[in-house]
Amino acid sequence: MRLVDLDYYLFGVIEQESLYSPVIHYFSNYPTEWLELYFSENSQRVDPVVSYILTQQAPIRWDILVQREAFQEPKQQALMQAAKNYGLCNGFSIPLKSATGDIVVFSMAIGDDELQIEKLNAAIPFAHTLGAHLVECYLALKIQANECCESSLTRREIDCLFWASEGKTAWEISKIINITERTVLFHLNNCTKKLEASNRQHAVALAIKRGLLKPNL
Repeated sequence: MRLVDLDYYLFGVIEQESLYSPVIHYFSNYPTEWLELYFSENSQRVDPVVSYILTQQAPIRWDILVQREAFQEPKQQALMQAAKNYGLCNGFSIPLKSATGDIVVFSMAIGDDELQIEKLNAAIPFAHTLGAHLVECYLALKIQANECCESSLTRREIDCLFWASEGKTAWEISKIINITERTVLFHLNNCTKKLEASNRQHAVALAIKRGLLKPNL
């Protein structure tokens, strides 16, 4: 962070293993008191930065973000003011996406009261490159963690899951890969157990999110 001369950084990942209760990982030097308060109050639910990165791709400065009509709810404005009170006076956030579909944000902030716009603008290109590198490092660790899961699925099981993800029935899959329908059901049942899914549809969703199923290019 010395290269761009900014005070604070945060690299955060929203894992979409479960859409209902996604897991959030982060690596940051934000003030500890602020991070504790932020997560204890589930502030990500009203954070305008989080709302922005869920639908956008372009980097955004916080002072510009809070001026947009879509991010002027009282709770959103109050959260950004609270961040200033803890020393995060202004900054920018860069939305990123991982190959496994996780939502990633890389933010940098300044801790003084003067809005050093030039400094923030100059740092964005460097931060975008660094953020992309951090995503690759994160993916390498995640893939390594999922290797045991992937290696436990046989080629036939992955084939059956792939065609199930395309909406094919067990009978249709049996004709496509030339095995019996009963064998297809056997493989899909094994996939459900190995992925610790609740049913076939859940197994397909987990396999996609974990990068076990890939486009047939």
